[in-house]
Amino acid sequence: MKLPIWLWFLLPLAALLWSGSGVLSAYKGYQGARAEASALEKELEALTQGLPQALAEAPVKAEELPALYEALLRLAEEKGLEVQALSPEGAEALGERNTWKLTLTTEGPYLGTVEYLRALSRAERPLWAVGYALTPLPGALGERLQLRLTLRILAPSNAP
Repeated sequence: MKLPIWLWFLLPLAALLWSGSGVLSAYKGYQGARAEASALEKELEALTQGLPQALAEAPVKAEELPALYEALLRLAEEKGLEVQALSPEGAEALGERNTWKLTLTTEGPYLGTVEYLRALSRAERPLWAVGYALTPLPGALGERLQLRLTLRILAPSNAP
């Protein structure tokens, strides 16, 4: 029995349409993740605009740094974030000021990340963000993010 010619085109067409729907749904997820990432970038810009205010506050001494690190960790946990790494570095000159450098890596939900960035912008400490990397975690469809944040903390002028 010989099959009609139109049947030979129907099966590949059905397979093509089925795979196209998968690609379309993946693209919609990608667009959603991009929109969320741009919202977080705006939050980071708000953080960096607070820089002049941070420079007007009293510097953080070396013996006060552990308490500040602990406060940052507690804040991250309150917002539902898991701290993956906390890497403090020594004092460095930044223009006319000395600053402590801190790299913080967290993982957590989108909303927790946004709330954490907002809370950092309202912090009563002389700190500001100088860099970040925001990465959606694999398999989470943009719902869980990894935030790698580089912070500067105002140090006294005689800091080591």
